[in-house]
Amino acid sequence: MKVEFLIGTGINDGRQILIQESEFKKAKISPEEYDSFAFATNCLFAFYGASDDFIRPEEYEKILSNLDKGGSVIIAMAEESSPRRRSPVVFVSNNGRLKLIEF
Repeated sequence: MKVEFLIGTGINDGRQILIQESEFKKAKISPEEYDSFAFATNCLFAFYGASDDFIRPEEYEKILSNLDKGGSVIIAMAEESSPRRRSPVVFVSNNGRLKLIEF
């Protein structure tokens, strides 16, 4: 699975990954691709100290159900200042429109 870590882009201080729809759907049919997806999210979350280690299968399915052909998935680390916590947030971009996926 091709996962793009968006570092040095000035967007959210580089704390996100981008996965195109065609790549994201590969994880549905291939255990190896799902493991690749899990590894990428694990790396992102661990680097920023989040407690979650990857997107769970039911969360993957929810993201997939909101993703249109040609869209993309953006998984980012959000930071709250009081108390200081970092947690993952997931957006789906379809036709240039961002949608927050709530779990």
